[in-house]
Amino acid sequence: MVDLKDFERFSKKKDVVQEKKKEVWCYTRVSSKEQESNYSLQTQQEAAERFAREKGFILVKTFGGTYESGKDDFTRKEFVRLLNEVKKTRNKPYAILVYNMTRFSRSGGKNFSILNELIDKHNVHLIEVLSGVCTDNQKSRNELGRRLLEAESDNIRKNEVSIPGMQAFLTAGNWLGRAPIRYDHYGPKTTDHTRYSHRQRMEINEDGKKLRQAWQWKLEGVQDIEIARRLKLLGLDIDNKRLSDMWKNIFYCGLITHKLLDGKLIEGNHEPLVSKEMFLRVNQINTRRPKGYRVKKENEDRPLTGDLICYQCGNKLTSYYVKKKGLHYYKCQKCKGVTINAITKKQSPDRIGAHEMFINLLNAYRIEEKYMGLIKAQLQRMVSMTTTSCKKEESIFKKRLSELEKDREQLEERFAFGKIPDALFQRMLTKIDTEIYALKEKHQIPEINTSDFKNSLNNSFDLIQNISKYWTNGCLDIKKKIQRLLFQVEFCIIQKTDNI
Repeated sequence: MVDLKDFERFSKKKDVVQEKKKEVWCYTRVSSKEQESNYSLQTQQEAAERFAREKGFILVKTFGGTYESGKDDFTRKEFVRLLNEVKKTRNKPYAILVYNMTRFSRSGGKNFSILNELIDKHNVHLIEVLSGVCTDNQKSRNELGRRLLEAESDNIRKNEVSIPGMQAFLTAGNWLGRAPIRYDHYGPKTTDHTRYSHRQRMEINEDGKKLRQAWQWKLEGVQDIEIARRLKLLGLDIDNKRLSDMWKNIFYCGLITHKLLDGKLIEGNHEPLVSKEMFLRVNQINTRRPKGYRVKKENEDRPLTGDLICYQCGNKLTSYYVKKKGLHYYKCQKCKGVTINAITKKQSPDRIGAHEMFINLLNAYRIEEKYMGLIKAQLQRMVSMTTTSCKKEESIFKKRLSELEKDREQLEERFAFGKIPDALFQRMLTKIDTEIYALKEKHQIPEINTSDFKNSLNNSFDLIQNISKYWTNGCLDIKKKIQRLLFQVEFCIIQKTDNI
């Protein structure tokens, strides 16, 4: 008779349940900046810490702690950082604690793939702190999945109510969101109680009035980097990137646009900083194509690429390599026969290559030894005279600047007490600010340190006297710098060649 015990080794048993890990992580978030300051994040964090202590977990890492909209998961920097950390770390946590499922995501079905990947691929669960539900069993996993769908549905319902209201708000000429730079925002929802108002108002502040001058400078052809420097003298610290954004923001000419309006333009209720005509003229300047260009394709053996021009048509020469001959060339793509070797060929020494021609040109900038002492002495004398003159002007500059600043304070005081009308105040204020700017602009020549100047002078003369050697022995970057330093116009090949 067969004994069933002989078959026990073939029987199936329940999987051995491994002991739970103790480490957990935490993720907190709010949806808007306004909610960031209402203790919601602190409440979520404290609840997660309390839950971990009561359940015997060790909270080792916290993510989030800021405002991130839950409607799109992969635009949330902290959420993405959390997922990447789970993927790359070896010591993965047992679970991630979230206050409730809406804090984890509001994208509903889109988030199922993320949740499944956390559980099935990385063996990391999700625990909702409010309910204590964990995805370590199928029933709880389905329950949290259902809540994800509910969060998405709740989001859709909110949008159905809020979006038409926001569209109507914008259509009425109001601004949605934070006011652009140099405008003060007054309204019923402002966080600054001093700017509370029953109706929204966008008012140009004192810095905004100074910012008008930047648009005029732009029309005059002043570059953004110089405009930023001038504004800094007037007390406005605005970098090039913000200036670039400002030129394209139609809010400054009195119009409003928003993605909720689907391309429709609305006349805003706010005071425009500049006229619509000035706005368009400034943006015409920004959209003009540059007259020149630089070839980005660079090669160590053809450093003059982008700096040579054809003597016939004036176009830039391109460069290429003939592998069979082992030679580099510069060539005009338009004019037939305008081609030159990069280097002088040994078999054709009478046909000078472009590099040797360029070296000869560099050597022409050398200063004869008999003039070196005279030039150095004259430059040092000029520096000494400039330094002395600057010291004399320093006291005059400070005195006049102090007078102007005092005049400005008195003007503002008279306006505050209603002694002068707004139009006169603005005209006089602009006049004083313009004189202050012009005075500071004129006084931008720094005092030259004599010892530093002598060292710089010696280094400059060394560069001039040996510039061809620096170019010949330097790397591609050094060659390019020397080419940009010496020549504002391209080096022109005046010799028609037929070297190929």
